[in-house]
Amino acid sequence: MENIDLNNKTNSTYDFEILDSFKIVIYSIIGITIFFIPISINGYVNTLIHHMALFIQERYIHLLKLYIVLMVIFGSIIPILKYDKKNNNEIVHNIITLLRPISILLVLIIFSQKEYYLHNNDSLLFIQEIILKYTIVFSLGVFFMPLITDYGLIEVTEGYFNKYTKKNLNLSGKSVLNVFVYLFVDVFTGMFMTNKLYKSGKLRQSEACIIISCFSFFSIMNSIYLADKLKIQSKAFTIIISIILSIIINSIVCRIWPLRQKKKSYFLKAKYKECNFKSNKFKKSIQRYLENKEKKKLIYCMIENFKESFNIIMTILPNLVIIIFVGEFIINNTGLVESISNILNPFIEALKLPGKSSLSEFICLGLFNGGRYVELVNNESTSITTLIMFIVLIGQTVSIITNVLYISSTDIPLKTTELIIIGLEKVFITLIVISLIYYLFIGYI
Repeated sequence: MENIDLNNKTNSTYDFEILDSFKIVIYSIIGITIFFIPISINGYVNTLIHHMALFIQERYIHLLKLYIVLMVIFGSIIPILKYDKKNNNEIVHNIITLLRPISILLVLIIFSQKEYYLHNNDSLLFIQEIILKYTIVFSLGVFFMPLITDYGLIEVTEGYFNKYTKKNLNLSGKSVLNVFVYLFVDVFTGMFMTNKLYKSGKLRQSEACIIISCFSFFSIMNSIYLADKLKIQSKAFTIIISIILSIIINSIVCRIWPLRQKKKSYFLKAKYKECNFKSNKFKKSIQRYLENKEKKKLIYCMIENFKESFNIIMTILPNLVIIIFVGEFIINNTGLVESISNILNPFIEALKLPGKSSLSEFICLGLFNGGRYVELVNNESTSITTLIMFIVLIGQTVSIITNVLYISSTDIPLKTTELIIIGLEKVFITLIVISLIYYLFIGYI
């Protein structure tokens, strides 16, 4: 009888693991299909998330605009109602909180069909497009994210890549999956995933800081669009080389200040254990997932994520509206960018890179949002100058309207000043490496 009971228990455990393994495979395949596989629909090639976002934007544009306006209103007023002067001693934080209601007026101007004398129509359309796209893609990406984070794909990715990323980038193998979200979805969704993994005790503090500052790449589709605008030859090859070069530079940046000083501790103590296996990696990764997993249904995880994204959108949108609106005006109507770019000119001149003025101005624009200003590149710029611009833009993973804006909504201990310093370090090291390659292949040594 005891043997029969033992056999029954063994069989039920085996059946349970088979069922879990089947669920892992199905959910992971669905998640990979939604997030990472580009497909063509009506002649437009992109991932399913972006196709869904485009469908929503085309069919429900008026409801979407109403939703965004309401989010801006709530996000502007609620912080003031909850404002406690005793608990908020930071001057900058207090000023931003009090200025947020201005975003209500600005978002109404952005979504109106009337001309506005401070901005041309192209600027208003750009601001409108980036706000709409951020809201839809971020909401969809966060909603479907449990498919790739909560059902074993994290552990499998870590099991296969841990050996390589630990040595070269000071990152665990699961970071590869997070970087793919940056590359195939968008920066905001990638940063949400980084923060989610950090808060759940799956990423160390140092890893979260490295990913959010060094690996928040432009998405692949945006990179292709920029390559077309800059008339880059061999787009796919150039993008791959640019990303590889950026990863090499990241391996340097993660070993110098300020990233070097970040702790290797976790946000909280969890039962999660890293997957670091030498053999049977897939099987052992699945077993590790079964040891670490939480008993939550998929729909519950999705709803929890969506609720969190709702609060983040409400927090970020007012600041995003103000920053883009004011930034567009300053860039298009003042000489501030040209003045700042003059600071970079001596450095670029010392490296003897071509297109000094165009390159320095483009780098400054990139710190705000480089993709917006591709059309401002001087038509007289040489092909080598535009190629350098493209490589710098791909590697310039810090910008004011992405991770600098988003970092305050995370639990990751990375200050805005540190983020900007890291961005500048990457730019300077990238230019030095490019100059060495330039002299090596052009023959000016």
